[in-house]
Amino acid sequence: MPVPGSLKRQPINKDEIAQLLERQFKLPSLETLAYLQMLERSSIGVDELAETLALSTDKIWDLLQTMTGRGLIIKAPGSKDTFSALHPRMTMTNIFKIYEKDLVQSLRDHRATVDRVVNLLTPIYEERKPGSN
Repeated sequence: MPVPGSLKRQPINKDEIAQLLERQFKLPSLETLAYLQMLERSSIGVDELAETLALSTDKIWDLLQTMTGRGLIIKAPGSKDTFSALHPRMTMTNIFKIYEKDLVQSLRDHRATVDRVVNLLTPIYEERKPGSN
């Protein structure tokens, strides 16, 4: 693990990162693009983010609520209209945890389907008549 402060800033392709996170974790690209905008500032206001992303303030409020719920951002202290991005490590951990929880639930659902089908088909198999093809 790198020592804090030892990583050097590199140019990034925001669209590429947004596509990667959408593909891998089903995180909407708009949330990633908003997060990346917020990451460059200590905090950003609703109006400024709406202007930057060319969205209405109503849509931005909905977006910010979703992002807060996912653990990408927090409300900035002292202002009701200002938000801050969480550290990328915390953000990615939160994204992964949500993905992991959804994946585990999906596996449980699949397992339950397997069990139901086995329970439906087993009596048919067990009642077969000998010698029937």
